[in-house]
Amino acid sequence: MKGDILERTGDQIADIADAARDISAKVKDGWKDTRKDVGRAVRKAKAFTEESVEDAREQIKAHPLTSAAVVAGGAFALGLVTGWLIAHKRK
Repeated sequence: MKGDILERTGDQIADIADAARDISAKVKDGWKDTRKDVGRAVRKAKAFTEESVEDAREQIKAHPLTSAAVVAGGAFALGLVTGWLIAHKRK
């Protein structure tokens, strides 16, 4: 009787250990896949950013006055919004 209980308990512990190893292997594989996907996404984002910066440089060189006007207009609009928010926050 005691021997049967100990044997079943041992079998259950072995089954739990096998399940833990399987789960560990699946998590490890998932982690590797996720890491590869994140690395690939970072490389794509870096390439896109570099291309965008280069495009912006080319546009600024081709149209310097227009670029300066756009920046000045954006700064003016940001100043207006900031001033409006500060004024309405005080009320």
